[in-house]
Amino acid sequence: MSQQRFRRDGTPLYMTVAEVLRQRILRGVWKPGQFLPTIEALMKEFMVARVTVRDAVKILEAEGLLDPRRGRGTMVLPHQPPTRPLSVVTSLSQLVDLYRGDVPDLVSLDDCETDLPEGVSFGTAAPKYHMLRRIHSRDEQRYCVIALYVAKHIFDRHEPALRAKLALPVLFDDPELHIETARQSLIVTKCDMETAELLDLTVGEPMAEVRRIMCERDGTICYLADVIYRGDYIRLDMDLLA
Repeated sequence: MSQQRFRRDGTPLYMTVAEVLRQRILRGVWKPGQFLPTIEALMKEFMVARVTVRDAVKILEAEGLLDPRRGRGTMVLPHQPPTRPLSVVTSLSQLVDLYRGDVPDLVSLDDCETDLPEGVSFGTAAPKYHMLRRIHSRDEQRYCVIALYVAKHIFDRHEPALRAKLALPVLFDDPELHIETARQSLIVTKCDMETAELLDLTVGEPMAEVRRIMCERDGTICYLADVIYRGDYIRLDMDLLA
């Protein structure tokens, strides 16, 4: 890292250092009761000024991960990791099974008829969609924001269930819906101001943006979901010999 106060992408350096320290703590590199390396050692490792390290430590102190102790150093505090990391699976059936029977808390943000978002290059749009944008939580921890687009004629058929449950199992079990193709893409990015407020994060923390698209036999998109996950709730497992 350079000694500039900001990285090239505009992220303050102290937030970048805080994220590296946070991930080391959550992965168990430093366990509860242990002390972090000295400020001087962290300054040397990250090539930053003293104030940058101190500001990073303050962030983690406010999160309850660190306890700076005058004359002794900075101690790692006991903490609870995410209780149910979400696996990023690589088949539709696995994805449905992952969510089947799961009933997270749902907080509605938007609920309206609309068109598909711009930039969709796969499949053919239906005449109209119903969009549900909401926050999903588990154990009082908000873990994702999802914008869900369902073709209007399908949404009308399952409206009560789609408002109360996760959408994929509902649609997958519909005998009248014949899904011919399904795609999922994932990119890792950084948290913006709006997402930070919605998911109780700090601006600049890592998050995963996932887009899922399902098409019927004629190529019409019946389902599209744009999902933003907390970075600490995502785990990618792949069988490389499958």
